[in-house]
Amino acid sequence: MKQLLLIFTLFFSANSFSQNTALEKGNLLVKSGYTFLIPQFDNNSPVGMDRYGMPTVSVGYLLTDSLSLEVFMGIPSTISIYNNGLGGSAKIASFVALSPNATLQYYFKPNNSNFRPYVGVGIIYSSFHHEKALGVLSGASFSLEKSLDPLFQIGLDYSLTENISLNLDVRKLKTSSGAFATDLDKTIMGKYAPERIDYSMGMQPLAISLNVSWLFDVPNKEKKRKSNRVRPRQKRLLRVSSHL
Repeated sequence: MKQLLLIFTLFFSANSFSQNTALEKGNLLVKSGYTFLIPQFDNNSPVGMDRYGMPTVSVGYLLTDSLSLEVFMGIPSTISIYNNGLGGSAKIASFVALSPNATLQYYFKPNNSNFRPYVGVGIIYSSFHHEKALGVLSGASFSLEKSLDPLFQIGLDYSLTENISLNLDVRKLKTSSGAFATDLDKTIMGKYAPERIDYSMGMQPLAISLNVSWLFDVPNKEKKRKSNRVRPRQKRLLRVSSHL
């Protein structure tokens, strides 16, 4: 992560190669990069999770010159959680998370600047797959509940060329997902096991993304092509004028 931050710092200092590019209604912003997820739990949460990262991609559509609707998605990977009381090495379960999210972003327009800051608010839908009980819960059934939650976002684009920018994006998430384990009699606890254990996750992770952003103005080009077309009436007038 330190190497990526160094690369971004070097790019941000290269003012002589950058250009300030204005956003326009109908533009597409496609971002691709890597996202670091920093889990943050309530102080009384019984579970913990290590930091992890994943490749991500997003597509934003400019509804106006300042408002963009963006859809964000990451490539899922296996995540492990552990029991706080037993320490970080005591894994109790693993799962694969799918968490697409959508945000409405407002882009500020600072004059004569290569920086393009924005803020956003949106929703994140979290679903979980391939749950597996580990460690002291081996043999049990482990499940995480789906959730729909709010998110808040701040970000910054830095123009390198007319259509390419570097992007730093920070999202604050709050997930209401809970977890539970059943069939505990199949674990090492045997007949002394409770029927069910519920885990209140209380996770509010911070997602930090480093991206390359591409600006596409294809819709504007289409409008330009249409405006350049000669209508039939104009063709007749051109023919008449050519005979005069």
